[in-house]
Order: sequence, then C-alpha cells, then structure tokens
Amino acid sequence: MAKLIRLNSPWTGIRTVAVLFSVIYSCWTTGEQFPALDLASAAGLDWFSLGQPVKAHASIFTDVDASKHALNPSLVFINALPSLGWIELNVHGISQVHVGRWDPSGWIKDRAAQNMDETHRAFDLTMSSDGKIPYLAWIELNAKNISQLYVKRQSEGQWIVEEGSLNLDPSQGAANPALSATGPIPYLAWCEYNPQRVFQLYVKQRSADGWHLAGAGSLNISAARDAIKPAMALQGSAPYLAWAELSDLNFYQVYVKRWNGSSWDLLGQSLNMDPENHALNPSIAVLGDTPYVAWIETDGKGIFQLHVKHWDQGRWIVDGKNLNMDPDRHAMSPSLVQAGSMVYLAWTEYDAKGISQIHVKHRAGDRWESDDQRLNATPPTASSVPSLATWNGAIYIAWKEVYPNGLAQIIVKHLAAQ
Repeated sequence: MAKLIRLNSPWTGIRTVAVLFSVIYSCWTTGEQFPALDLASAAGLDWFSLGQPVKAHASIFTDVDASKHALNPSLVFINALPSLGWIELNVHGISQVHVGRWDPSGWIKDRAAQNMDETHRAFDLTMSSDGKIPYLAWIELNAKNISQLYVKRQSEGQWIVEEGSLNLDPSQGAANPALSATGPIPYLAWCEYNPQRVFQLYVKQRSADGWHLAGAGSLNISAARDAIKPAMALQGSAPYLAWAELSDLNFYQVYVKRWNGSSWDLLGQSLNMDPENHALNPSIAVLGDTPYVAWIETDGKGIFQLHVKHWDQGRWIVDGKNLNMDPDRHAMSPSLVQAGSMVYLAWTEYDAKGISQIHVKHRAGDRWESDDQRLNATPPTASSVPSLATWNGAIYIAWKEVYPNGLAQIIVKHLAAQ
C-alpha cells in the first residue's frame, strides 16, 4: 500500500499523495503507463498511486486555495488519462466548478472556474466522457436564487456552454443532474420542481441542434410524488435510468426505466427489499446487456443497508443483501461501475466511532469480495461521496475526505497489481 503523506512543497520526487488544486491525488512516477488489470481474481491487487506528484503553486494557480474545502468529485477518463471535476469554495466562500487532468508532463488545471457566474454558488457536479469528449453538468443559482441546470462540453481544449440553462422552466428549481456521455449520444437526467413544488424527473438527449427531451415529459411513476437522485448508464446507445421516488405510503422506492428509442419502458416495479422502507441513492452500471443497480435502504432498525440487484428475464434478481461491512452501521453513497467481466461497488460506511470510511467490493461469481477494508488516507477522519471510474480494465476511485484540520479534500487512488 502506498504511504500517504501531505505535501508542503510544490515538487517532490517520492511516491506519495499530492495536494492537487485542493485535491489529494496519489500518483506513480512520471513515464509509467496505466496497465490493464487481470480482473479474473482480486488476488495480488492493492490500492496504489498514479504519476510524479505535483502541488499547485500559488504563484501559478491563484484561483484555487489548498486551504479551502474541496467537494463533490467526479472522475472520468479523457484520451486514456484521468480527469477530475470537483466543487471548491473560493476565498469568498462561494462554491466553484473546477476541472483538472493528468498530462504526461504533469498535472494541468483549467485556470478559470467553470461557473456561469463566479459570484453564484454551484453544486451537484457530474462529469462524463466517451473517452475523448468530456461533458460537465451542474446546478448553479441564478440572480433570482433559482437553481439552474447547465452543461459544458470540451472542444479543442476549451469548455463550451451548451445552450445556457437547460431547465424546462427557468422559474422552477432544478437539482440532481445525472450525465451519461459514454456512448454516441449524450443523455442528461435531472429533477425539477413543477408549479406544485413536486420534483419531476426528466431526460434530455443531445443532437446536432441541441438538447431535446427524450420522451413525452415527466418520467415519474406518479406526478404527485417527488422523484430524486437519478443515475444513468448506457448499454450501447440505449440509456438505463434509475431513481428514487416517494410512494403513496411516503416511502422512497427505487425504479428503473430503459429508453427504447421513442419512449421509456419501466423494468418491473420497485426494487425495494421492503416497500415500507426508504430506498435512496441508486447507482447503475451495465455488464454486457444486463443492468445492475446498487442502493441503500433502511432496515427494521432504521439502519441503511447496501443492496444490489440485476435485471434478468423480466425480473430483478438479488445480487447482494445487506452488503454492509457491519450491518449495525449506516452505509451511504454507493457508486457502481462495470470493469471487464465484473462490477465494482464503492460506498461509505460509518465505523464503530461514527466516522465514515470508504469501502470497495467486486462481484466474483455469486459472491462479493472486498477490495481492501479501508481506503481513507487518515482513518480517524470522515470520508464520503466516492466516484468510481475505469479505463482499460483498471479501477480508479475519488472521494472527499475531511482532514484533521477540518478541511474537506479529495483523494484519488487506483487498484493495481502489488
């Protein structure tokens, strides 16, 4: 296991963790390539670092301050190299969208924040790419303090705004964007208030002349009930959409729909283990032509348990029941990704001291195997919101961690042969 050290100088030659633009990043030495993994077995794999460490020097990057909170990581690959989007507070305490990427010569950060207006707060960042063209989506407050949905696309090294606000109605607040640009057509899901202040779920797809609704409108099971926290994954060019929606009994249920090219087909009914428990925060991945969904759900004691199901022959099959490391501790923020012939699952879970830790498992045959018990850089401090990404069969993870000085930082690691 690579030893984690906080850097205090702009450059160092040791293998360690670097503070990258208020982001902690583990690295390999310069010149090493990102190797493919033999994922047939987890034996001999461990979490390691990635490139010559770099700390952003204040004289070069004055707009990003390592003494400010960094939040909400989203990890993707562009031209076979890792790229990271995140939210960071500026000197005025206003949350800004930032992007950094690894280059063979070192770390490069886009100098300017990507906010539409740097005086307005941004949040709910998500990033996606087909490996060549990255997209950013986020929510930002406008001058009337109404949350708007924005998308940018990178073209020739520049981030280009796509159409301005993508809200259906700019007078109503948007939330929870989910972006999937891994296939030939990018898709964007989000939640937006209707005039009755009920969150409706929508999806747009990008075409040559802009972003257009995919489907007739709201995808809610019931337009009278809030839909929240969508997640998307593509099978070829067809998106699967998972989300949580409040039932008539006032319990959140997880549902999945699939786009057939002209409308959305509901796959079964609620995925909940018990429809009278809350199910939240779904994450979805597609292995071959099979969608897998992870989510958290309260048990009879009110403790959030981690579950996974996959769709097979017209029904949802349980792949993991109570996947928590300790069923007496809350699990949160699942992140599911397909890598080779496996699915990997990351999440945060509270330990016996009430501190949230990062965990990763992968599905091996009919069982889940753990990939390291804890990944936290400093186990006594809290971690959350993991983001998994894969390239060439290798597994990468980013997450937010609160350091002993109270500042939230972002850490990135990857799984490699020992």
